[in-house]
Amino acid sequence: MSRKTLSFFAVILVFLLPFLPVKAVEITVDGESYVYPLGSAIEISYIHSVERSPVVEVLVANDSGFYAVEMKWKDFGAGLPEDIQNLTDGFYVKKTRDYLGKEFRYWFIPINHANITVDGSPVIVNSDGGRQIVVDFRIKRVPLIMKLIGRW
Repeated sequence: MSRKTLSFFAVILVFLLPFLPVKAVEITVDGESYVYPLGSAIEISYIHSVERSPVVEVLVANDSGFYAVEMKWKDFGAGLPEDIQNLTDGFYVKKTRDYLGKEFRYWFIPINHANITVDGSPVIVNSDGGRQIVVDFRIKRVPLIMKLIGRW
């Protein structure tokens, strides 16, 4: 290959590489979207609407989709797990690897006081705004440039 041809491919690569699609996590709250890298720890905490006790769910995502990897709760009943693996800091804990799919939706009502963090950074803080909050999670392709410039 000639030097001119190599230079041409190098220029093309430099200009096209930032626009190559990569998979990422997209979380949309009331129409506003946030993008995070795959592998981020997503923590969803809320007050259970029937039992009125705290629940914490931990999710992670990879190329194949979202997985629930841990659940913590303080009470039993109304859809809460009964199979405890251990007790930590007053919470019943269950480690799991439940596949949730490539996209799903959560609804929170005001009494849930929901909080969502990704790697410790808040997405929703105390959702009690007097109305229902809808949160969509999905695996999405985004340009590599978003990662390169720190937009996630």
